[in-house]
Amino acid sequence: MSRVAPQPDLFAPPAAPAPPPPDPIAELSAQLARLRAMPAPPWRTASAAMAEEHHALGLARHAGPQAEALAAAILRETERLLAMTD
Repeated sequence: MSRVAPQPDLFAPPAAPAPPPPDPIAELSAQLARLRAMPAPPWRTASAAMAEEHHALGLARHAGPQAEALAAAILRETERLLAMTD
């Protein structure tokens, strides 16, 4: 076992840059459109619905008032869809 860490190749081509993060407004808009088009809840469990809600809230937290409004609409759509299962 060697105690020396491998050295990076100084002459290797640079690594490809990481892809840019998705636009939170576009992602929230797409999520809202998908939920509005659903005739029935797309989640198998309440945990899956909650995970999607938390993802929307996380995106909105850093993207400003427009994203917060979209997240609120997503939460309302989630509630509407979940009410179908009661």
